[in-house]
Amino acid sequence: MEKSPNYDTIFSQIGCKITKSRKVIIDVLVKTEIPLSAEEIFLLVKESGASTNLSTVYRTLDLLESKGLLDKCIMSEGKARYQLVLEGHKHHITCTSCYKSIPISVCPLEALEKDLVNKTNFNITGHKLEVYGLCPKCRKNE
Repeated sequence: MEKSPNYDTIFSQIGCKITKSRKVIIDVLVKTEIPLSAEEIFLLVKESGASTNLSTVYRTLDLLESKGLLDKCIMSEGKARYQLVLEGHKHHITCTSCYKSIPISVCPLEALEKDLVNKTNFNITGHKLEVYGLCPKCRKNE
C-alpha cells in the first residue's frame, strides 16, 4: 500500500483544502500497515522532517475520520488507533499484540443492515465492525 495517493482527488472528494500537514499525515498512514495512535503518527511526522504539532494531528485525524477516510478503533490499551481507508468501506481484523491489521474482504453486516432498514424504517448512514484477536505469529509467541 506504499503508493502515493492523489491528494487532489482525495481532498476534492471530501471538500477540504490540501495542507502540508494533512499530506504528511496521509503519507505516514499510507506507509504503515498497522493502525497507529495519534502520538505514533505525530512522532513519524516529526521523523520525516515535517513541522507540525500534536493538536494538528488530532484535528486532521478527526477530519479524515468524519469524512470516511479513516477507520478509528479503540484497542485493548484504551488508545484510539487509526488506519487509512482510501478504497471505500472496509472492516478489519486486528491483532491486539502487534496491531497487524487484515481487511475483511466482504462486509458481513450488509444483510443485517437491509433487514434493520425493513424492520425499523431507519435511514442507516453507516456501521462499524471491529474484530480483534491474536495473529498466528503472536499466538505462537505467547
